[in-house]
Amino acid sequence: MMQTKKKIRILCAVFAFLIGFGNVEVFAAQQTLPSGVQSEQLEEKIDSFVREHEDTTAGMAVAVFDSSDELMKNYYGYVDKEKNIPVEADSVFEWGSTTKLLVWVSVMQLNEQGKLDLNEDVRSYLPDGFLTNLSYDKPVTMVNLMNHNAGFQEVYADLFVKDLSGVSDLGDALKQHEPEQIYEPGTVTAYSNWGVALAGFIVEQVSGLSFSDYVHQHIFEPLGMKHSALFMDLSDNTWVQEKRKELQCYTPDGQLIPDCFYYITLYPAGMCTSTLEDFETFARALLDEDCVLFQKKETRNELFAPTNCFGQTEIPLNCHGFWMVPFGTQTIGHGGNTAGCSSYLLLDTADGIGAVVMTNQAAESIYNSEMMELIFGAYERSKYIAEDTVPSGIYRPARAVRKGPFKFLSMSYSIGEVDKDMLWVADESTGHRKIVYSYGDYVEVPTVEFVLEMGLFLFWIAAVLFSLISLIVRLITIIVRKVRKKEPVKNMLGKWSIAAGLLQLLILLLLFAVIVCVSAYVRWRAYAWLFAAFGVLALVMAGMCVYGLVKNRGMQLKKRQKVFNYFTIGFMVVTVANILYWNLFMFW
Repeated sequence: MMQTKKKIRILCAVFAFLIGFGNVEVFAAQQTLPSGVQSEQLEEKIDSFVREHEDTTAGMAVAVFDSSDELMKNYYGYVDKEKNIPVEADSVFEWGSTTKLLVWVSVMQLNEQGKLDLNEDVRSYLPDGFLTNLSYDKPVTMVNLMNHNAGFQEVYADLFVKDLSGVSDLGDALKQHEPEQIYEPGTVTAYSNWGVALAGFIVEQVSGLSFSDYVHQHIFEPLGMKHSALFMDLSDNTWVQEKRKELQCYTPDGQLIPDCFYYITLYPAGMCTSTLEDFETFARALLDEDCVLFQKKETRNELFAPTNCFGQTEIPLNCHGFWMVPFGTQTIGHGGNTAGCSSYLLLDTADGIGAVVMTNQAAESIYNSEMMELIFGAYERSKYIAEDTVPSGIYRPARAVRKGPFKFLSMSYSIGEVDKDMLWVADESTGHRKIVYSYGDYVEVPTVEFVLEMGLFLFWIAAVLFSLISLIVRLITIIVRKVRKKEPVKNMLGKWSIAAGLLQLLILLLLFAVIVCVSAYVRWRAYAWLFAAFGVLALVMAGMCVYGLVKNRGMQLKKRQKVFNYFTIGFMVVTVANILYWNLFMFW
């Protein structure tokens, strides 16, 4: 009996120890996040945040974690509001540009194996003559592609498409819309989807696999990511391809975007689609110091080492393709947007905390930005830099088109102001006076260039208004003369001025059609003829200017009529000048 009691006391002691040990483990799992929120309170905080914004919420999935534990994961809203299909664990969302991180991990794997030098001229890895629009002798390196400072201008055509006809592979997609190089490599940060896709193509050339196959074999499979697809049409994972059909997409305020699935021909830049679990799996692997995606711990450390900084400061701007995103603490990662989805992957490597969020709302910021403050704290400029003097001058986003028919889309200027919600630094160390932001610079525009562009644009508006008013007046005159049964005025220059006015309106209509086509992601080949039409109309207008000038001098006309004709000629010259300056005639 005494032996039995002794055994019972020993068992109770062991049991009590185990309970205590378990409590220690629970206590250890609780931690204070960079925002100051306790980890065990986080889900309640996020639930409350979602309730505050439920009127504009479509669907959202979020997970917060450290390298060993999941601190919270939850699903909110609907993948299809109209059919009341809720967001669940098997729901899929598009990563958008967060896909680019797959490119940079692939590049670092090949670099680790000695197959790819980050500082080598990328042409050494490409087929002969692959790059045809380089403007500078300074070579483009993989680090330039990672930092988005290879110098490429923006590419608008065929970013999202509804059909893949005419595109057989990634190399073909790259060649169809190779951008001009408008900055010297290493001097200006201009976010480039094309540059990232080029890096993905280099992965293909070095590995001998398609980029999609490479990622499946070297990232998805090692991590057990069975619910992720990457190829242009998602055919590399038929389960994801079918699940994507269930997903409806919405505007930031929750309005339906009909038929929002698009193919991305430059797919390494933004096509990945997966469940939240797979998205989190990828992020958690990167947060782990012993990342299974690399053979050496040093490779992961190098991946997160800065490759570019905010101007002359030591504040990281880019870490081998991972952007530094400032909150209350420094995070690195990447955001993503497609035609109907948004995502963010953020890692606080110092505190060992990470977060991923996915939504089926385009250009969404409440969850992708504001909610992240519950985890990483609110951004305060003073935590990063003391300088607060707004630089003088006129600036435009470096991410723009400065050569080719989309040049007119670069008419975006910032004068004496900065985005105070973002970290910025004024810099001119590379020869360009610029304002450095995360994801891209704003470069200074010479005053002469600004005056020229604004002058051309304003005079073009005046030309259209003049033509419209003159046509209305002429129409009223014709009607009045008919009512009064008077003979119409027979004057060749009368018909000439009517033709000039109609041409002005036709060119405006063509410009509007171009904007609609670009906004609706129409394939380039369907509207390239519009730019050819601009060229033809410019030639016709130039001929009409010469004709009108000769006739106006040779005919006996009233002074008022002559002045009107000279205005007509002048405004046609303005329109021709705009077509030439904005490269609207370039249909090639």
